[in-house]
Amino acid sequence: MSTTRFTGFSHEPVRWVPLPAPLFRAVIPHIEDVEELRAVLYVFWRFAFSEASVHYLSDVDAAEDAAYWGHLGETPDQRRPRVRAALDAAVQRGVLLAVDASDAGPRFYFLNSPKGRAAVEAVRAGRWHPQRSPSPPPEALAVPNIFRLYEENFGPLTPLLAERLREALQQYPESWIVEAMSLAVERNARHWRYVEAILERWTTEGRDDRRAERHPAPPEAKYKRDPYARFYE
Repeated sequence: MSTTRFTGFSHEPVRWVPLPAPLFRAVIPHIEDVEELRAVLYVFWRFAFSEASVHYLSDVDAAEDAAYWGHLGETPDQRRPRVRAALDAAVQRGVLLAVDASDAGPRFYFLNSPKGRAAVEAVRAGRWHPQRSPSPPPEALAVPNIFRLYEENFGPLTPLLAERLREALQQYPESWIVEAMSLAVERNARHWRYVEAILERWTTEGRDDRRAERHPAPPEAKYKRDPYARFYE
């Protein structure tokens, strides 16, 4: 069997795919089938790039991803039964949930989480009908600026933090968020809650007096004068 050797990571910024810690203790050590492992990692990769409020994936859409599942067949129709079997194995393990929207239609997979369980219940009750999942992004797709800035300056981007950043983009101009993150880095207060505090203050008090923001009080007076001092550690 030929092996394609990975050439290594480049200096170009890449999007990190967060994985929940329990996966490494309660799931991965017990997986013996390589296709099931592929399925679990693939689902988390797809969900990490999803913009939807509820993350899900159909077996039809997964089978169309030849770059990932091409080893299972030349066409999506050839790949689909084996892709579904791998995803169903993850369902049996309890990582995923599955629901058939119709007898002949695609099978939809959700993460076995509170939001995923609520979504499956809504589908089965007929209150919601999921559509085709979006295609996976090209590898060269640039990540949103604030996501890249967060990973480079604050730390790994967890699903919860990614959701909070998306919510911030809906509430504030991206330029505000970038400037607030820059202020947090300057003050060595690398916490998202600190950034949120700056944005909230700008919203209520305005951003006209930004010179004072760029020149914080001396270190010995920081905790007395900094309006965001409660967010320091």
